[in-house]
Amino acid sequence: MIIPAILEKDFSEIQKRIGVVEDLSKEVQVDVLDNTLIKEETFTDLPKLNELDTSANISIHLMVEKPADFVEKYEKSCLDMAIKKKVVNTFITQFVNEGDLNSFFDVCEKFNYISGISINYDQDSSLLKPILERISLVQFMGVIPGKQGNKFIPEVIQKISIFKEEFPNIKTQIDGGVNKQNIYEILKSGVDNVVVGSAIFNTSNPKDEMLEFLKILEER
Repeated sequence: MIIPAILEKDFSEIQKRIGVVEDLSKEVQVDVLDNTLIKEETFTDLPKLNELDTSANISIHLMVEKPADFVEKYEKSCLDMAIKKKVVNTFITQFVNEGDLNSFFDVCEKFNYISGISINYDQDSSLLKPILERISLVQFMGVIPGKQGNKFIPEVIQKISIFKEEFPNIKTQIDGGVNKQNIYEILKSGVDNVVVGSAIFNTSNPKDEMLEFLKILEER
């Protein structure tokens, strides 16, 4: 699956970008940075996402020190508004300390959210082994996280391939640096989902770019 990724400070821009791709992808990822784990800040007001009128499921990539706090804040807003169908169904966290990871998994399990973990190119996949039973997907960062458009790190392709060989039943995705030139090699790794940001949205016609990525996926 191709998952469009949005990294923005302005909620109206998030709305606009989701509107462009929602009829082409059943899932859209919104990146959240709060200037703690990574020294950048984006949109962080997750309850506001309940204002979205979209057919797409929203996954949240949390690049924050206290990921459980964001999940709990969003869940509380859903309860307060008596929302039956939540806009957000997946939360992905960067690898943080053990206590905060366990709190994140606990709250995701309690409120029936899909939970995932994202690791950077320089973090060994062996870090994941003690927690594999608690996660639904593993996201491999293809760039140094923080900004869209950062340079792709090709070594992550082999990293995914090795992980898929050892854990073929765990869903994987790659996030960052994907474009129409390197996606062919990336797909050879066996990765399940490909998260694409700037290569779709930083173009003159994002919808056409999304269609081209979908065509590549169909032809592989």
